[in-house]
Amino acid sequence: MSGRPYAFRMDASPTHRPDEGSRGLDIYIVLSALIAVAALLTWIIPAGRYERTVLPDGREAVVPGSYEVIERSPAGFWEVVTAIPDGLTDAASVVFLVFLCAGSVGVMRRAGILDLGVNRLTAATGRRVELLIPALMFGFAAVSGVVGMPELSIAYLPIVTPMLGRLGCRRTTATAVALLPTTLGAAFGVTVPATVGIGHMLAGLPMFSGASYRFVFFLIVQAAAAIFVVRRARREIARRHEPSDPRETIAASGEEAAPAAFRGRQKAAGVVALVLFVVFVVAVLVLRLGFEEIGGAFVAMAVVVSLVAGRGLNQICTDFNDAFREILVGALVCGVARGVSVVMTKGMVMDTVVYGAALLVSSLPPALTAVGVLFGQTIFNFLVPSGSGQALITLPILVPVADLAGVTRQVVVLATQWGDGITNVIFPTSGYFMATLVMARVGLLQWIRYYLPLFGIILLVATGGLVVAQHIQLGPF
Repeated sequence: MSGRPYAFRMDASPTHRPDEGSRGLDIYIVLSALIAVAALLTWIIPAGRYERTVLPDGREAVVPGSYEVIERSPAGFWEVVTAIPDGLTDAASVVFLVFLCAGSVGVMRRAGILDLGVNRLTAATGRRVELLIPALMFGFAAVSGVVGMPELSIAYLPIVTPMLGRLGCRRTTATAVALLPTTLGAAFGVTVPATVGIGHMLAGLPMFSGASYRFVFFLIVQAAAAIFVVRRARREIARRHEPSDPRETIAASGEEAAPAAFRGRQKAAGVVALVLFVVFVVAVLVLRLGFEEIGGAFVAMAVVVSLVAGRGLNQICTDFNDAFREILVGALVCGVARGVSVVMTKGMVMDTVVYGAALLVSSLPPALTAVGVLFGQTIFNFLVPSGSGQALITLPILVPVADLAGVTRQVVVLATQWGDGITNVIFPTSGYFMATLVMARVGLLQWIRYYLPLFGIILLVATGGLVVAQHIQLGPF
């Protein structure tokens, strides 16, 4: 194994223990440092707050024009010490969603269902990455573009990793195939309830209006991402016989297993799994399932599929225990990452940041207001990596600003939606993103180097889309 240092190494494998000198900083150290920086900012940034109002759906949104400076309440010793447990509590629904969904996928993998799907899809595409990768990415993006849930990248990762490993791709490419379509699908989605739905409700717009415009840019972004990943994958396959860092190679960890023979019960279980997944997606759309219902549905699906595949009840329980052990670190990271937001909120400086951003946006020329909202939202995403959370905090303030600047409300909702998702796969405060990297054993800086060129392209596409939307006065109102 290479002794070359690497940064932000996050390894979930219990068998992989590189020397301490070659590990770099563990993700827990990085997140703890960010919590400390957030605590320091509460001593520097003036404290302030907006009044809140309760919406018909029970959520709280800020009251525009109600900001006031209040007495400082900087984070002290106990606020820093309890940031991690408070973050885990605050993000409990996400933590358990990751835990249950990824654990259920691990159970189905042990029943042989995922290997069956991998072999079928690989055979159908003739092992051609230019067909396989776009098929996977557009399929994942379609689900995410309708229901949101970028957290599904954690469930998809164990499916794509062995599939791409057999073709000679590296870990970063497998991570991109699972992570990019789910994240960008939600960011540029057409009917995502957590961003578009809440945004339209707060702005008083007809629900899911402007869908055709969003759909055009959804296709543009997904095509750009697929082309980017395919080009990288083809270069990796062409160089697969060259010496490389074994930590970047999927086959080095034994994940590239030889295709197995499948029994009739496993094939039947594969059909059942496909049908249940379709039913699950429809249920999310029709019944507006929450995180708890989605996690429970995944567990039920794993149990049913495993029984059809011939696994006994005791064996299924053992499979769940083994799968939960694999995902434990990834699930915990989701909660630890929330600690930064918790400290800023307790220190009463989060609303001050929003107030300052709104002042900055309001000072821009009208033609640049929407672009300013986009860039401001990408930065604010570091503090609140939640689409619905951002919308509830920023939109009530930005809508009046947009009205005064002559920017349509449809455009400002579009800017907040796009700005939220673009940086979700860059900032370490994004829990599901860090959990996916932990599972994939891909370093943070390693991933950023991979994603940065595509990030620039997507940011240009989003900026152009907002300029055009403002020029044509995308409506209604």
